[in-house]
Amino acid sequence: MLRSSALLAVVLACACAKPAQAPTLAPAASDTVEDQGATFRVDVGWRQLATNEVELVMEMVSTGIEQTDNLVLDVKTHGFVITEGTPDWTGFILPRERYKHRVAYKMLDDEDQGRATVSIRRTLDSTLLWDVELLFERTEGGVKLAE
Repeated sequence: MLRSSALLAVVLACACAKPAQAPTLAPAASDTVEDQGATFRVDVGWRQLATNEVELVMEMVSTGIEQTDNLVLDVKTHGFVITEGTPDWTGFILPRERYKHRVAYKMLDDEDQGRATVSIRRTLDSTLLWDVELLFERTEGGVKLAE
């Protein structure tokens, strides 16, 4: 009986343990974007998922009372391959609404650096409203945003 109680205690302790948390999102870029009278904030963050994999998280939130035109947020990369998600998001940014887009990338084995360019364009005429280029580099601890 003592042996089964000890085994039960170990099983319960493992079942009750909190799952490992993903690393905290680190800020990479923030800005306010205007689109013909509509304004919204864009925040780009990143986190390391594995030694050679990162996740980019783009969050957009309206700061005004006007709706944007139809927009496309696009992430173009060099030195990375997508492991989860899609590189683009399309939609309107409505007043008082928050939008999040996530995509994960693995750095190619033969690369020491990778680049991700995040851009936001109007879909109607492809006018560039905002963009930022993020440079990542391979280090001993994994892939990190270059400073």
